[in-house]
Amino acid sequence: MAAALVPSALELITRVEAVASLKGVRLGRDSKNELQRLRHNLLAFNAILEDAEQKRRTDRAIQLWIDPLTDAAYDVVDVLDEWITTLVKLRIKGVGKTSILKAKVGSYITHCLHTAQVVRRDDLAFKLKEVSDKLDEITTEINQVHLILSLGFQHSRRIESTALVDMSAIIGRDEVKGDIVSSLLSASTERLKTISVVGMGGVGKTAIAQLVYMDENDVAKTIIKEVEHVKRFEGADSLDSFPLSALLGRICRSIHGKKFFLVLDDVWGDDMRHWEGLIQTFKHGAPGSRILLTTRKDTVANMMVDSHVIHLEPLSDEQCWMVVSQGAFSGRGDEQCWNLEDIGKRISNKCKGSPLAAKILGGLLRFKSRREEWENVLNSEIWEFEIAHQELFVFLLLSYYDLPLQLRECFKYCAIFPKDFVFNGEIIIYQWMAQACSFFQDFLMDKDGLKSTWKMHDFVHDFAQFLMMNNGIVIEVMNPGGNSRIDLPSTKARYLTALIAEGCCLPTSVYGAKKLHSLMIISGENAITNEAVQIIFNQAKRLRLVDFGCHNALVNTIPKEIGNLIHLRHINLSGSTIKGLPRSSRDLHNLQYLNLNNCKSLENLPDEIGNLINLIYLGTLHCYKLACYPKSARRLTNLRQLCGIVLRADRNDAKEFALGDLENLNCLHELSMVLKGNSVNDRELKRAKFENKPDLKEIKVE
Repeated sequence: MAAALVPSALELITRVEAVASLKGVRLGRDSKNELQRLRHNLLAFNAILEDAEQKRRTDRAIQLWIDPLTDAAYDVVDVLDEWITTLVKLRIKGVGKTSILKAKVGSYITHCLHTAQVVRRDDLAFKLKEVSDKLDEITTEINQVHLILSLGFQHSRRIESTALVDMSAIIGRDEVKGDIVSSLLSASTERLKTISVVGMGGVGKTAIAQLVYMDENDVAKTIIKEVEHVKRFEGADSLDSFPLSALLGRICRSIHGKKFFLVLDDVWGDDMRHWEGLIQTFKHGAPGSRILLTTRKDTVANMMVDSHVIHLEPLSDEQCWMVVSQGAFSGRGDEQCWNLEDIGKRISNKCKGSPLAAKILGGLLRFKSRREEWENVLNSEIWEFEIAHQELFVFLLLSYYDLPLQLRECFKYCAIFPKDFVFNGEIIIYQWMAQACSFFQDFLMDKDGLKSTWKMHDFVHDFAQFLMMNNGIVIEVMNPGGNSRIDLPSTKARYLTALIAEGCCLPTSVYGAKKLHSLMIISGENAITNEAVQIIFNQAKRLRLVDFGCHNALVNTIPKEIGNLIHLRHINLSGSTIKGLPRSSRDLHNLQYLNLNNCKSLENLPDEIGNLINLIYLGTLHCYKLACYPKSARRLTNLRQLCGIVLRADRNDAKEFALGDLENLNCLHELSMVLKGNSVNDRELKRAKFENKPDLKEIKVE
């Protein structure tokens, strides 16, 4: 996690300096020194963190300092975010508009920043000094054990797919093999064609390629018998001296006018610029030449010549059991196999279609002879076994480290969702999905043919939790009456998801997780109370995401403590019975997403809602008692989605939001309106300036 937090922290340092300058805040010498010291430390760490995070799975010494460094990096981001928020708040309140702010932001600030406003002694710069000191301590520890020197700056070499495949042990791929062979043999006079096999790591792409190549040996001989044996270049080292054009020319001469069958296994590169020369060279072969390609990335398959794409689907439960039993029952007698078969089938269901996982489980069970040992496997998560880390996760790590740094954090974030969670396309955006290297599967199409919902394979979810370590926690509350006895694995967790069954409520142990960035509740009805909300908002002041689900009728009041959550970006209060938001919510200047849909008791919004200048989504659909949006909402110029806004259409009202007040909301993509009044005023319609909203694709009117 720390590797992704460092760039964020460096960007925030720059923003602090820029925002302070714009608002007329003069940073004191101590503050400037702290920012410079912090920047220096972060830049030094950035040079080694990428490699360290790859090696921490095999080097326990690295894990000992990566965890505290990650914790300190979170603290740095929190303090810097708080600093920027304070400056933005001063701007909104008008400070700096009429005079230059003279206050120094030093180790102990006692200057007045605004009328009747004094910064407390444990001010922001003092907090920053504390986290900078933490980083210094970690630096000292690293130097003492010479970890930096042992790490170096080389990335770990990508582990290649194995070519050693037991053909007789491959199960459940006859149909796919037939599809590939049919494509290989179709119309031999055709132009060059590619057959691309796409699937997640461990699903059997290399095995199926070997199966086709070996089982159809006669077919392969027919295709390649006219191709000359290409002599190796003189000396292996001399290859480096050949320019690309010379290499391509040699290939071109070797295959010119001849049929060839080329197998490209486990291809990752999807930059078309790196393939154009080779693809043009392949076209010099005779008609009927074929390329068989395996990859985890659709972008690679779609890039190839006349590509026929085959997505390799997971095995069925029955097929998984056949793979598991091959390993688990090797050398056992019939009676023992019969005694273990029922529990073995239940264990094999954990594979969720992964032949690699089935093979690993079969090997694990081979050395367990007692039924109790098999039951222990059934009741455990496979990722707890060291063999899973060594064999299954290594395939997933290839996909993980192929992602850009920021997208790795998007993937790890998915660990806070429960297994088999259905991801909506609006949450996992399509640009991210396009580069996800088959981390997601089981998608559904919407009416427009787009992939709208997604699931994550169980083992991929386990992998995400493995990467997240103790920063992300999922707890399950299933027994009414025993809720308060559930302990959290770590009070330093930043992401917490609670799955709460009907009749249960949120465990009180959650109250102690004061460093939470994300709290998500997935539950039946009434899993959280007003009192719980108040305690959480008072304790977990670093929250960025709060999602209470959509069935919380017991939440009828949002406490004033919500104003403490100055870092808050996303809050879902849909389905609650609140009548309004407290006035303190006007201080949520970082808020981007506010979901009040289906709050059927909601009567009004704060008059100062216009202070929430970073709002991108605001939803009040089916809030039938909502009188009208306040006039200040016209300042929410960053809105992309405005769903269920109640406004006056018949006149420009002094207090209520009118149709013409949409005038400057030019970033809108989606708009749904509930119109008040018996007519639409032409002047208001003209003042709304819909022609200035080029991204507005959908308008709904009630």
